[in-house]
Amino acid sequence: MYWLKRNLPRLVIAPSFGVIAWFVYGFIFWTIYISFTKSKLLPKYEFWGIDQYFRLWSMPRWHVAVENLFIFTILFIILCVFIGIVLAILLDQKIRAEGFLRTVYLYPMALSFIVTGTAWRWILNPSLGLEKFAHDIGFETFTFDWLVTPGMSIYTIVIAGVWQSSGFIMAIFLAGLRSVDDEIIKAAKIDGAGIVSVYTKIILPMMRPVFMSAIVILVHLAIKSMIL
Repeated sequence: MYWLKRNLPRLVIAPSFGVIAWFVYGFIFWTIYISFTKSKLLPKYEFWGIDQYFRLWSMPRWHVAVENLFIFTILFIILCVFIGIVLAILLDQKIRAEGFLRTVYLYPMALSFIVTGTAWRWILNPSLGLEKFAHDIGFETFTFDWLVTPGMSIYTIVIAGVWQSSGFIMAIFLAGLRSVDDEIIKAAKIDGAGIVSVYTKIILPMMRPVFMSAIVILVHLAIKSMIL
């Protein structure tokens, strides 16, 4: 009975842990193994070696995909972190309608990236969205055709991704800001530090773990979004 009482929490979570380990890490290792076989549409379990990787890196389309992934990931992380910090600092000033604004900023995260991409594809389409609207109201020379311009379309994906995810990063940084002891801020203001110095020299350097968490989440979202 003592052994059962002591190990009951482990026994309770063991089935869930086993299922997660199988469907997450099990399929990760299965995918790695499949990559060393001669599989195409259907898996073939005969070991083939690294020939598939040589074949992959010899394809021009793969180099374009890697370049786009690099561009998207870097810009996506930088812009989301910057916008998230700015929005979090603004909401941290105890402004009115904070709950409403927080909901507005977080709402895009509730949407699927596929839905977001479709909506922004309409908005950025030169014949349907911003460019057509500008022409209709009299700005005939306005052009915004990144969506249909080779080499620029990846930046429209960045716009959609930042719009969707920056609110979520704002919520992470806002939680971090609210966890900072108010006494530290009051002491800094008594010493004559301005609001900009308080945040840039005291508060934000204390939030390195929050930055790391946000970056890890954004890297995951960037890779997931580009793969989808």
